[in-house]
Amino acid sequence: MIKFFFSSIGQKIQIAFTGLSLAIFLLFHLFNNLVLFTGAENFNKMVQFLKSIHLFVRILEAGLVLIVLLHVINAIATTIKNKRANNGKYAIEPDTAPKSSKTMIWSGMVILFFFIIHLRYYWYTFQAMTKDADFFAVMLKNEFGFLGHTPTAAFYIIAILLIASHLKHGFVSVFKTIGMPFKYRDQIIKYLAFVFWAIIPSGFIIIILAIQFGIIQ
Repeated sequence: MIKFFFSSIGQKIQIAFTGLSLAIFLLFHLFNNLVLFTGAENFNKMVQFLKSIHLFVRILEAGLVLIVLLHVINAIATTIKNKRANNGKYAIEPDTAPKSSKTMIWSGMVILFFFIIHLRYYWYTFQAMTKDADFFAVMLKNEFGFLGHTPTAAFYIIAILLIASHLKHGFVSVFKTIGMPFKYRDQIIKYLAFVFWAIIPSGFIIIILAIQFGIIQ
């Protein structure tokens, strides 16, 4: 079992399901952020509630970190194995390979950097704040690392677009990895995957733009 876990197919399965888990997390994270549109009071109450179940949230966060680490480590390991197996070249010709598949590792690194920035300026800041603090105001701060800061907002939008591209290719890979028949895979990609790689990223971008244009204030 352990041998299979670290085999090429085992690592691909880990990438597929950790990626799917992260996509589901994005869905719930978007729901939380959409509360910004309802005003400071509701958003602050939501964060206060999350602080009141501190231990449960910490367990979930630990699981999320583990999922991210497994996804990144297996993605890097798989990329290295593929390059060695093909003498540093792709198994199919560059002009026939989807661009997203050729840039997955690089977009993944940018996304990882975005993830670190996001943790540093939002998660860490929120942890240091008291339960009755104004979390809504922090979301709108016009300082580097926060969404009220235009260059930071632009970086967030670029990173989210890369996440969308990453998810689009990732969903195809998930269903290929688990061996789902093409006719079912095509239907799922068309309907279900569209929610994850298009609608959810669009939701985050709308929130950022709403902050930048003063709709959320």
